[in-house]
Amino acid sequence: MPISENENNSNSAKWKGMFVPALRKVQSQVHPSLKVQDDALEYIESLIIQLLNHLCACQPRSVADVEERVNSTFPHPIDKWAIGDAQAAIEKGKKKSVVVLPADKVHPLIVKDILGFKVEFQVSLYIVAVMEYISADILKLAGNYVKNIRHVEITCQDIKVALFADKVLMDMFHPDEVETSVETETLISQAALTYDEVVHEMMHAEGQFIRELHMIIKVFRAPFVDAKELFTSDDIDRIFSNILDIYEFSVTFLGLLDAAVEVVDEGKQPAIGECFEEMAEGARFEVYDTYAREQTASVSKQYRHLGIGGKLSELLLRTPVSDYFKVRLDWFLLCLGTSGDRNLFNMAHVPQVF
Repeated sequence: MPISENENNSNSAKWKGMFVPALRKVQSQVHPSLKVQDDALEYIESLIIQLLNHLCACQPRSVADVEERVNSTFPHPIDKWAIGDAQAAIEKGKKKSVVVLPADKVHPLIVKDILGFKVEFQVSLYIVAVMEYISADILKLAGNYVKNIRHVEITCQDIKVALFADKVLMDMFHPDEVETSVETETLISQAALTYDEVVHEMMHAEGQFIRELHMIIKVFRAPFVDAKELFTSDDIDRIFSNILDIYEFSVTFLGLLDAAVEVVDEGKQPAIGECFEEMAEGARFEVYDTYAREQTASVSKQYRHLGIGGKLSELLLRTPVSDYFKVRLDWFLLCLGTSGDRNLFNMAHVPQVF
C-alpha cells in the first residue's frame, strides 16, 4: 500500500453512483440507529473505487491473484480480516448472494472496462467482498465517532475525521496526510513545485487542519462544556482559547481558496493572493494573535511554562476533575477509533494528562 487515486482511474466516472444505494444498506447494518448524508456515501464510494482499481492493477485472472494482491499491499491485520470476509463470501456465494454491494453489476464492468479479458464471477465477487469489508469498517468507525459526540447523522466531515484518527485506514487512502519524518519533509521541501502544486498543497493542508480542529472541538472540548458543575466558561476558554473562532476562520479561508480555483479561466493561475487580502482587510488573522497570546499566558508560577496546558494541569489536581476524565478515557479512545482487537487510535493524539 498505499492506494493511489491515479491508479487506472480512467473509468471512475462510469462507476459514480453505482455503489451509493448499497452503501446506505451497509450503513444501516452497522449502525441502524444513525442516518447518513449522501455526500458521505459518495466520499466512501470514491475510496472503494480507488480500492477496486488497486486490486485490479495486478491484472488478476484468479481469486488467488486477488488474494495475493491483498496480502502484499494491505497493512496488517486488516489484510487478514478482509481476506477472511472475502473467502466466506466465495464459499457462501456458491449457494446465494452474500454481499450487499452489486457484484452482478460490477463483474461485467471489471471484465470490459478494467481488465479487458474474461475472468470467473468469483474473482469479481472476491474483489467486491473486500470493498464491502473496507466500507463497513469505515462506516463503523464513523458511526462510533458520531454516536459519541451525540449526533444522529453521519456527515462527510465525520467520515474524514474518523479516517484521520485511524492510522491503518489513513495509511491506505491518504498516506500524504500521515506525519512523516523530518528527513522526508526536508527532501520534499527541496523539490521544485509549480504554482498550481503549491496552491493544491496549501488547500490540502488547510483541509487537514480543519478536520483536526473539528475533532478537538467535538471530542475534547465537548466534555468540558457538558460538565458545567466542574468547569466554568473561563476554564474552557483558558484551555481551548478561541478555537471556535479559528475553526470558523479556517472554513471561510478554505472556501475562498476553493472559489478562487473554481472561477479561474483555463490556462490561467488562480489569484489566491486576493484571498489573503480579503481576510487581512477584515482583520480576520487576528484570531491567531489572540490564540498565541493566550497560549503563552501565565496561569500559575508552578505551571507557567505550560501555558494553556498549565491550566489543564491545575484543573486535574482537583479530585472530581481527575475522576471525571479517568471514567471517560475509554470514551475518548472509542471516539477516535477502536475496532475489534485492533487499536486504531494513535495514542499521540491524546494529551498525556489523560
